[in-house]
Amino acid sequence: MKSGFTLVELLIVIAIIATLAVLGTMVASRGKMAANQAACASNMRQIGMAIVSYAGDNNGMLPLTSHSTGDSRVKIKGEWVNTLELSWVYQLAGYLDNVEKVRICPADEKVRRDRILKMNATSYLLNDVVFDPDEYGRMNRIADPARTAIMFISNRPVSKTWDHAHCAEWNTWAAINQDIATDRHRAGARAPDRTNGSANYLYADGHTKSIRASEMKRMLGAGQKPWLPEAR
Repeated sequence: MKSGFTLVELLIVIAIIATLAVLGTMVASRGKMAANQAACASNMRQIGMAIVSYAGDNNGMLPLTSHSTGDSRVKIKGEWVNTLELSWVYQLAGYLDNVEKVRICPADEKVRRDRILKMNATSYLLNDVVFDPDEYGRMNRIADPARTAIMFISNRPVSKTWDHAHCAEWNTWAAINQDIATDRHRAGARAPDRTNGSANYLYADGHTKSIRASEMKRMLGAGQKPWLPEAR
């Protein structure tokens, strides 16, 4: 009597191995996503604390972005620097342990990370309404810091001057996704409507929150806009 696998049995074994390989890849992908999301949240919290400290040392004033500075100069590490040469995050360098590390979201694609490093830019955008000195410009003018989102993961082309989100113009889902990566943290391919992932958000009181893209879309539809602060 001959022994061995039949063709049907062999096909079953191959199918099982293929399924296990797919499951293993999915687990690894989700594990990497979770690690990147945690590291990104840590970066944002450090930047949040630096912003608070910066404001405390500058009579409540917040760092400036190209939205309000144009090509003017700011003082970074005791030296006057043109704002077109360095991203806003360098204004906080003295309050951060490693500005070169925290300015980059680890979930950004390698090409994007390399470009950010080379251009002295950052993965993160500031809320133009909050950081515009003609609008708010001071931390103590925000009525509810715990509910006001002030920093986001950028979806804009890498640029030192494209350093802020146009939050006042976020009236459609497309407008939001033009500015920020609402699905930066995800496992697998991007959905056409960009609702299959999540992103971290920094709030004015210094805490970060992970919000699913689908929830952000729902909030917009319900008229909930935590990116538009209320003045005291």
